[in-house]
Amino acid sequence: MNNIKNLSFLGICLAFVVIALGAWTRLVDAGLGCPDWPGCYGFVVFPINEADIAIAESLYPEFPYDINKAIPEVVHRYFAATLGLFAIFLVYLSFKQNENKNIRLWTIGLLIFICCQGIFGYLTVSLKLLPIIVTGHLFGGFTTLTLFFYIFLKSSNFEILNKMKIPNLKFIAGLAFFI
Repeated sequence: MNNIKNLSFLGICLAFVVIALGAWTRLVDAGLGCPDWPGCYGFVVFPINEADIAIAESLYPEFPYDINKAIPEVVHRYFAATLGLFAIFLVYLSFKQNENKNIRLWTIGLLIFICCQGIFGYLTVSLKLLPIIVTGHLFGGFTTLTLFFYIFLKSSNFEILNKMKIPNLKFIAGLAFFI
């Protein structure tokens, strides 16, 4: 259980970093710093030499290459992908340590949600920063942070939290999501 608690705490910290990197990406107007996904102008990382930049610009002539926009975008993507690795490892730990089966469900939910966030990241780029998608992606980032925090609390054995029953919780959560 301690490993789950520690990894979920690191996930909280990394989720904060990913949200901040997303803000940085937005503030420097780098949302389309890499017009394809998951790569960047057809490369695994952003092109840095003249030959690669020429290839990048020939592949995407409608998106002139700007390294100052590519860097924030790629950094955000790779940190976000690391969150996915954290979630995979949390699922593994939750199955390895059978102490709390409820945590197993939450870690699986977190992993599924992070996969959905990846889809939103793809849609953000492919739909060219459609505001509703960008907003959903930001909301998903905060939800990811909250899920890591909830797993941290559940694995910390706070008795009140583990015994807490909130009537109509699904309805309240659905209503909050809709609003």
